[in-house]
Amino acid sequence: MNSFIRYFIDKLPEVHIALMQHIEITGLAVAIAILIGVPIGIVIIKNEQLSKIVLTVAGVFQTIPSLALFGLIIPIMGIGVAPAVFVLFLYSLLPIITNTYIGIKGVDKSTIQAAVGMGMTNFQVLIKVKLPIAVAVIMGGIRISTVATIGTATIAALIGAGGLGELIFRGISTSNNNLVLTGAIPTAILAFVANYFLGVLEKVLTPTGMLAKPKEKKKNIKILKIAIVFLAVGIGYRSYENYKEKNTPTIIVGHKNYNEQRILGIMMSQVIEAYTPYKAKTVELGTGTVIFQALKSGDIDVYPEYTGVAYAAYLGKKEKADAKTVFDIIKDEYNENHNLDIRNPMGFENTYAFAMKPEVAEKYGIKNISDLKKYANNMILSGPHEFMEREDGLLGIQRAYNIKFKSILSMDQGLVINSLVSDKIEVALVYSTDGLIAKHKLQLLEDDLKFFPPYEVVVTMRKGYENLKSNVIASLDSLVNSLNENEMQELNLLAIEGEKPIEKIINDFLINKGIIKE
Repeated sequence: MNSFIRYFIDKLPEVHIALMQHIEITGLAVAIAILIGVPIGIVIIKNEQLSKIVLTVAGVFQTIPSLALFGLIIPIMGIGVAPAVFVLFLYSLLPIITNTYIGIKGVDKSTIQAAVGMGMTNFQVLIKVKLPIAVAVIMGGIRISTVATIGTATIAALIGAGGLGELIFRGISTSNNNLVLTGAIPTAILAFVANYFLGVLEKVLTPTGMLAKPKEKKKNIKILKIAIVFLAVGIGYRSYENYKEKNTPTIIVGHKNYNEQRILGIMMSQVIEAYTPYKAKTVELGTGTVIFQALKSGDIDVYPEYTGVAYAAYLGKKEKADAKTVFDIIKDEYNENHNLDIRNPMGFENTYAFAMKPEVAEKYGIKNISDLKKYANNMILSGPHEFMEREDGLLGIQRAYNIKFKSILSMDQGLVINSLVSDKIEVALVYSTDGLIAKHKLQLLEDDLKFFPPYEVVVTMRKGYENLKSNVIASLDSLVNSLNENEMQELNLLAIEGEKPIEKIINDFLINKGIIKE
């Protein structure tokens, strides 16, 4: 417990930034949902057919998996805060519309008739009778929406919106439970605090709250004033940070949401800041085509990619080819068809590999992937999500080796090796430079049919970027042929063990290699 407290204190600057981002995206989403959802809930009361349609549509948004909705919105709105707020707004609508509809519809008819009899207009009846009576039910919907949105907002980290989810995903990918808790605990506290203050607001707004004893009423109003002050300060500080960021020449470096990509993204940022006057900002995105689309749309400037991924997943190539041929094909097709370009490789390859515990592999006499064929129908395989749906992944390898496993589990890459080590699975699909391979002395099976294409790491950018920002590209070219497989594996392990901040680990490496100066 003490070690976690020390760790949490060390991470407070990061937690503060992530917390402010989290409040920003959830606050905006819920605020917009209230401004739109409450009026909709009021309007649909007059038309039963319309109410069914509206509630059904809002319900449909609620049933679509949040990650899927984030993925669908990227080609339309790009990455960052705007698409995150839009998706979270859609998720926030249903409880607010439903509770507004139920709350106002549930107002006693005799009360409404009495108000009309006193000469009130329809608008006055709504403002002075229906809403005050229904406010407790409406606030219930707002509270449910707020708490649920705070939790769902953690996924927004996968589209570059930041927030506490970024700490959670980093913790999962590095098997760092302290980092997971550093993101999860503030998320839970934020949900609790938001629910508490909304509860106080509900007491103040309800008729019983308005008629409460002066002392209790004064106390509730004081609590709300404190909340408003904190919120105003937070919004002001966040606005200042956004203004400062927009007015600082910045290069956006993207990377995927696992350990090695995080290292490469930070490494690219550090050389940019060492050699150019630009500030570099790293943006963590989901795997698959998310980051590819983000580059094409201009949401990021550069990012590290693996040639095998570009060759098979993005360009749809199936022909076997050597590393140079794969590189040349990608460069040509990126230039001609995608308005993109790549630089020369960084010097190492990180391919997919099947891993087993040595004692299990020895028991069955398994040395290469073909040897698995005899035993796979009694074994469980696990690998990262993106591997399951790619031709250079599970789909292709099952055909190439004519192999079928008893069961296949898709999970975050950070959990795959832990599952293997704890005997939950027999075979793990891993990245060959994963630091945990050496730590746990795992056995990698030979790809005897040479199925996997080469996976060299290259800086990827938009075509012509080397002319637009030549000094940036020159700084990134300092990483060409700068790492080998062993060095990358060691960096991965150091980052996983977390004895030093990842930025410090990378900075030390770059200085020791003479790539940047102290």
